[in-house]
Amino acid sequence: MLTREQRIGAFFVVGLILLFVAIELTLGLGLFGDRYSLHATFRDVQGLDVGADVRVAGLKAGRVSGMRLEQDHVAVQLALHRSIKVKKDSVARLDFRALSGERFVAISLGSPTSKDAEPGDTLVGETPASFSDVFDQLADVAESVNDLTERLGADAQRLLTNLADVVEENRTALGAATQSLASITGKIDQGTGTLGLLVNDPTLYDRATATMNDISRVSSSIAGGRGTLGKLVTQDDGLYEQMRDTVDNLQATAENAQEITEGLRAGQGTLGRALTDDSLYSEAQDTVRGANRAFQAVEDQAPLSVLGTLVMTLF
Repeated sequence: MLTREQRIGAFFVVGLILLFVAIELTLGLGLFGDRYSLHATFRDVQGLDVGADVRVAGLKAGRVSGMRLEQDHVAVQLALHRSIKVKKDSVARLDFRALSGERFVAISLGSPTSKDAEPGDTLVGETPASFSDVFDQLADVAESVNDLTERLGADAQRLLTNLADVVEENRTALGAATQSLASITGKIDQGTGTLGLLVNDPTLYDRATATMNDISRVSSSIAGGRGTLGKLVTQDDGLYEQMRDTVDNLQATAENAQEITEGLRAGQGTLGRALTDDSLYSEAQDTVRGANRAFQAVEDQAPLSVLGTLVMTLF
């Protein structure tokens, strides 16, 4: 039979066990589970506490079991469930819940080809910009915008001042130019001069329209294969073949003429020898000279021959 003190002690032990079981079921502290430790380094933990959640790809995977300050960073110890594997190239990033603002460590999955992280390995830590850093950057941006606005205002003021000075200095010239422009536009509006006629004469538009219509009809005829040019463009392959044969014949004729010319230059044939043999030229020249002398002799003897013929006839 248990005494009153023993019953109270047993009830207290059972209550503690139930409390630990409830905490484990609700918070997942891993009091009764096997865990392994990893480390991550951060430049600033930004309010991260021991016991904060560790999540892998958004799933709860463990707790922050410890933190210590080292030279230029904070080393954070992570206790992860054995059932959850993390890659060596996974990145541990500080994150926070939007509503409560509570900090936790979010670990990426890493690349599938990378090896699994071993207990005691250190992951690369990524510290996002804090609100103070964001506010500082916004303040710098606002200051830069303010400086830019002031410079733009000063430049605009100088530009307006210079423009006013230019207008004042050229007031007379600008007035004369304005009057000239008004005169020119008035003449154009009245139809004076070539440009005025071009602007006001509707017949020019009619002619241009008629010309475009003619061009359109000609283009349609050509595209439809009508007329000589249309057949040449679209369908008359026979004429193309004839022109091609003619070109080939001309090319052959040119080649033959070239061969004949080369033969003449080389002295081939009668004509080639006549063109290249100097002795033939000399002989021809001598023959012409002999013929000239014979003709002269005949001319000298002709009167004597006629007189002799008459004498012989009389006697």
